[in-house]
Amino acid sequence: MRSASPTSSSRPTAIHPCADAGVDRAIRSALDQVLDREIAAGNALAAALETERAALVGSEVAALEASTTAKERLAREFELADGERRALLARLGYGPSAADMEEVIRALEDPGCSDAGPLATRWRRIVALVASCRDANERNGLIVALQSRRTRQALNVLRTGCANELVYGRTGAGAAAPASRALGRA
Repeated sequence: MRSASPTSSSRPTAIHPCADAGVDRAIRSALDQVLDREIAAGNALAAALETERAALVGSEVAALEASTTAKERLAREFELADGERRALLARLGYGPSAADMEEVIRALEDPGCSDAGPLATRWRRIVALVASCRDANERNGLIVALQSRRTRQALNVLRTGCANELVYGRTGAGAAAPASRALGRA
């Protein structure tokens, strides 16, 4: 369970327009760096998911193995960058939520451009990358499930003559298909 964000008065570091400019610059620099790493990792992960999709659709086994390995490595990098950002927020006295990140952005960016400033723009890109990667991964999972189903059906045809494992008798009741059938004699 996620704890509620501390109030501004309980935060160890004051980040607001009146805060020490050196502290703001250091925080801003650290946040810039971690957001850039997170975006780079997210972009690379999105590309790897697309490569994986192409390998799945093309039934390219070697390309699929390579893309899956790359995807797993890049997902770890993306998670590591996300962890660094969350740790930075925690050091500032904020929680890990999107709302906490947006509060930090509002505090660091010029109030007149907080929705269009560089931190806010990077944050929106990260949120979009997370959604895009999640969708691409789910799509790839559906492709795997469909291919697996097709393979099971083909094997069932070879074993039983039926695409499905369950066949229906004269009474309409389901019965397991025979374990195998002869395809021919030598």
